[in-house]
Amino acid sequence: MGKKIFVSYKYADDNVAFLEEYNHFGLYSTARNYVDYLQDHNFSGDDLNKAENDNEDLSKFKDTTIKSKLRDKIWDSSITLVLISPNMQDILKKEEDQWIPWEVSYSLRTERRNDKNSLPNGMIAVILPDKSGSYSYFTYHHNLVDDDGKTHNVRVINTDNTFEIIGNNMFNQKEPDYDIMQGQKVYHGECSYIIAVSWEDFIKDTDTYINRATDLKENSIDEYDLQKKLK
Repeated sequence: MGKKIFVSYKYADDNVAFLEEYNHFGLYSTARNYVDYLQDHNFSGDDLNKAENDNEDLSKFKDTTIKSKLRDKIWDSSITLVLISPNMQDILKKEEDQWIPWEVSYSLRTERRNDKNSLPNGMIAVILPDKSGSYSYFTYHHNLVDDDGKTHNVRVINTDNTFEIIGNNMFNQKEPDYDIMQGQKVYHGECSYIIAVSWEDFIKDTDTYINRATDLKENSIDEYDLQKKLK
């Protein structure tokens, strides 16, 4: 593959589907087990650069921790995978005090180091199935009828069910191509800088999604209104 990939994920989220090869005592799997699967099956060598364990409180460390634990890894990558999982958010903490939003923010930065600029990473949100094997907590399909009476099966992405910095970098193309069906916008093409894909589809065709994210990063980034800072 030849690309460095940084993976951001909620380490201990166990509200995910059971992975036969990777689990804890044959009882449950966590988001970290999905990272292990990627390392063993979809990436090779040091292509995959895993994020840190999330059992530390980021609010205690802020920029010091980010510099020591995150910047070097993200600097050395060109693509960031964010594993979307049902319990990735801690509702008792501010977004700025949680690991994943910081990692997304740094992935989208432009930073100068050693007389070189590092541009924003390509971004992919890989949606993990929940314990029941469903993706519907974040994405699902439903039918909408256009003005000609034709029915379309449309994919819905629940951007409200994740961190704000992730949701705001979806459907953020400055001049999107869309239709209106039953009062709702239906987007076409690469309407989001952060590409959203189910785990099942991603592991089947990893290179396709990596190449799509790379193309957006290298050729189309100016077409998107990126939110880079945490609010």
